[in-house]
Amino acid sequence: MMRNIACLVIALNAAFLLTGCDPIYGVMRKADLDSAPPLECVRHAVEAAPGVVSVDYKESHTGKGLFHPTPWVYSYFYHGAPSSNVVGVLQLYKDYEGRFSYKNYLWRMHEPPTQAAIDATRPVMRAIEKNLALQCGITELASGVREDCTGVACNPLPN
Repeated sequence: MMRNIACLVIALNAAFLLTGCDPIYGVMRKADLDSAPPLECVRHAVEAAPGVVSVDYKESHTGKGLFHPTPWVYSYFYHGAPSSNVVGVLQLYKDYEGRFSYKNYLWRMHEPPTQAAIDATRPVMRAIEKNLALQCGITELASGVREDCTGVACNPLPN
């Protein structure tokens, strides 16, 4: 049994090295959370953000993986008006120990999102975080959010 697992790991690593990584570009804002957020409140906080006109919700189970101890993912796909360039995904991850983490991102594979989409969506991301703190009690977002920008310009956001 252990030999089969070792062979599988070697095969997966070889496949990964041969195919390489698909480049991902965009912006992600992330934080660890102190407690379980009220999921319905999260949806209302996203819907109430200025510029958001629709939110789609999906709950999924990722299974127990080799590299990701994340059994549950709660996803909120939000969009602005068609001409607004606002588009993003807020995800809450719950691991096997019951800890939650927050990610809010606008990513694309192989090519960056348009700068117009980045510029329109980042202020909405921050507004969502403020709503989550005020409406849902997720106060750690005020100081705990880290932003990563890859292949796009992320100019300072106004306060």
